[in-house]
Amino acid sequence: MRHHVHERIFWISCIAIAFFQPVFGRIVPLCIGIMVLNWLVDGRFVHNLLRVLSEPMRKYTLGFASLYLLYLIGLLYTTNFDYGWFDLEVKLSLLVFPLVFATSPWPLFSPQRLNFILWGFVTGCLAGALIFLGHASVNEYSYRIPNSFYYMKLAWFFHPSYLSMYYNFAIAVLILKMLKGLNGHFVKSLFMVGLILFLAVMILLLSSKAGVFTLGAIILLAALYSWKKMKSKLTGLLIVGSGVALFGISYWLAPVAFSRISAAGHAVSSQPSSARLQSESNADRMAVWVTAIGILKENYLTGVGTGDVKDALLDGYKKNNMIPAFEHQFNAHNQYLQTFVTLGIGGFLLLVVLMVHPALWAFRNGQVLYFAFLLIFGMNILVESMLEVQAGVVFYAFFNILLFTAKRNGDTVS
Repeated sequence: MRHHVHERIFWISCIAIAFFQPVFGRIVPLCIGIMVLNWLVDGRFVHNLLRVLSEPMRKYTLGFASLYLLYLIGLLYTTNFDYGWFDLEVKLSLLVFPLVFATSPWPLFSPQRLNFILWGFVTGCLAGALIFLGHASVNEYSYRIPNSFYYMKLAWFFHPSYLSMYYNFAIAVLILKMLKGLNGHFVKSLFMVGLILFLAVMILLLSSKAGVFTLGAIILLAALYSWKKMKSKLTGLLIVGSGVALFGISYWLAPVAFSRISAAGHAVSSQPSSARLQSESNADRMAVWVTAIGILKENYLTGVGTGDVKDALLDGYKKNNMIPAFEHQFNAHNQYLQTFVTLGIGGFLLLVVLMVHPALWAFRNGQVLYFAFLLIFGMNILVESMLEVQAGVVFYAFFNILLFTAKRNGDTVS
């Protein structure tokens, strides 16, 4: 009876983590703390820890903590211990979720409970989006603040890229549900379409370049899934056609939402320069990449260390006269580069393996939702160092482990 209560608390804490992440992230650490405390009081982790060596699935789950351990080793050759310990605190979810899930009762959740967690996340995305739209409405019509429905002003206390990433994953969950329910209730499928369109419009209004491109990738993935897996070319064409119509109508009604994408194209076509005196996000990001590459060329074997990566980047910005990047203390704006600069070639390769190997497994075994999740996160960390902040670390660490451990249940979104 006591163990049953602990399992229920564990499940509910997972729902809370999923729900509050796209609504108010400051509550998430409290939810994680409740999960860990419940795990400790339950006590079965002591017995299950011994089973990690004999059960491959537990071993693989715990293996996701290897990146955190490498960051811990990176403290051994660092000088800025204050930042190093702070960075390890931010990344603690990379250790907590693999450890807790690997040493918990197996299987952790039934398909029904897993679906509750996923729906909790989708509901959180919808609730958060309504809050942001309400806040934008007050700013636009009461305080006369222009462009309140776009980009940073719409995202409010979130970064648009992270919020767009959340919405893209919610769309992936909804699309999979809709495709699997095409032969079921028409009204429910129509409701799903409405939710998908709503979140897609939110992504376009947030104007995150990575978010818009990721949305396009999800639409193509959904079309391929319906074509190959469901043997429905018509559905695939309808999905692509709907996506094209959505982008076209959105560009016609709100061209300002696409202005940052046009600026990105201009920045890419222009001659890159490391010296930046005025801030422009696309050019700043490319200049930061040039600086990061210069640092890793001199430290490619071991990196500069967990605590010294920030100082190394700031020194590079100062040396290259990159005033905006130095003043705002930018990270590398690319997690692969960030990890490479921090931990060297070993850290970079480990991050790539942790992204690519599960994605290949998911693709080969028909785990579409898990593959979509890794695709979404993998695309976003090309332009953001998302493992440097809680909003990115918890999202990856939690859903990666959740979907990986649920592999025997298949794509449970019902």
